[in-house]
Amino acid sequence: MASNRNLLFDIDLDEIEAIQNIYSATEAQVRAAYNRALTRTAKTMRALTNKKIKDELQLKRMKDLRRRLQTFRLKSTSKQSKLDELKLWFGMNDIPVGKLKGRMKPIGSKKNPQGAVFNPSGKIGTQSYDKGFIARAYGRKSIFTRSTESRYPIKEARVSVADDLQDTIEDEIFSELSTVFMKHFETDLKGRVKMGMNKTGWQS
Repeated sequence: MASNRNLLFDIDLDEIEAIQNIYSATEAQVRAAYNRALTRTAKTMRALTNKKIKDELQLKRMKDLRRRLQTFRLKSTSKQSKLDELKLWFGMNDIPVGKLKGRMKPIGSKKNPQGAVFNPSGKIGTQSYDKGFIARAYGRKSIFTRSTESRYPIKEARVSVADDLQDTIEDEIFSELSTVFMKHFETDLKGRVKMGMNKTGWQS
C-alpha cells in the first residue's frame, strides 16, 4: 500500500521582503515569482528524491520510479492568502520484488514448499513471503503469491516502503526545501523585474 505524508515548511517573510526591496519588485511580481518557484521547487525535490530512492533501494531502472514516487504537490499561492508556509504532500508506493536488485530463494522443498524470501541489494531488510513462490511471469522473474487454491490468478509480491526511508528523505533532502525555494524565488523575481513582467497582475 502507499505511504503518504503531509509536511509543512516555514518561509521567512522578512527574507521575501528583503529580496523584493533589492529588486524594487511589486506585490504582483512577488506573487508571480512565488508561484513559479513552487513548481520549480517541486521538480527539484522530486529529482533529488528519485536519486536517493534509487541509491537506497537499488532499483533496476530509473523509470520504475515513475509509479513508485507519487506526484509532489505544493499548495499554490493563488489559493492561499499567506506566504509564510508551504504545504508539501508526497507519497511512495510499495515496490514489486522484480523491480529491485537482490536474491530470491525458495523456502522448503518442492514437495513441501514453505514460501520464499528476498534479500534486497539495497538498504532494505530481508523480506519473507510465507505463501510466495519464485516464477517468471509478466516478463520478469519475481516472487508471486496466489489468493485462491487455483493455479491462477497470481500476484507479484511487493516490498513495503519503510518509514525509515521516508525519514531519511525528509532529513537529508526535504530539510533543504526552504533554501531551494528561496533560490528559485529570487532568480525568477529578478528576471521578472528585469523584463518588466507582472507589474500589476500575475500569471505564472
